[in-house]
Amino acid sequence: MDKERMGAFISQIRKEKRLTQKELAEQLCVTDKAVSKWERGVSYPDISMLEPIAKILEISVLELLEGKRISDDIVIEKEEAQQILCQSISISDDEINRKHIRSKSIILIATLVIMLLLSLILNFLNYERSETQTSVSTDSKAYETMLDENGTVVFKNPQQALDQLMKDLGAHNSYEKEVQ
Repeated sequence: MDKERMGAFISQIRKEKRLTQKELAEQLCVTDKAVSKWERGVSYPDISMLEPIAKILEISVLELLEGKRISDDIVIEKEEAQQILCQSISISDDEINRKHIRSKSIILIATLVIMLLLSLILNFLNYERSETQTSVSTDSKAYETMLDENGTVVFKNPQQALDQLMKDLGAHNSYEKEVQ
């Protein structure tokens, strides 16, 4: 089965029947773009469409699959007909799988873009909020540290550090009240 041959055959028979792509599409309940894709050999019709296409074009499904007229005096063996039909089903399955993979890829990319945008927005909001907050300065002598006997960092004078922290936080809280 060949996309281009089938497409050219559909186009030829459609024109012989004096049908436009739009008219054929309306009779099949598909878009004229779908018919155009078939005729250009871009895609195959869905397997469920083979019989309706053949009926409208007044050809056999086998002729449609082969992409050529088959005269009445030519006998096709059952095995050959089954092989053509199996090939058609296989190609239809491949088309469906490609469409599923494409859809999943689009969804994945869209999800990643949304997550990136959300991350950027949250980072921006967090940055804006942090710019408006005042931090406690640790330059004071009260915050000097040293290592204890276990190698842990501790304040040299914990009570003085605590007092200084309370003083710094009190100044920070009064500054926030003034701003509000």
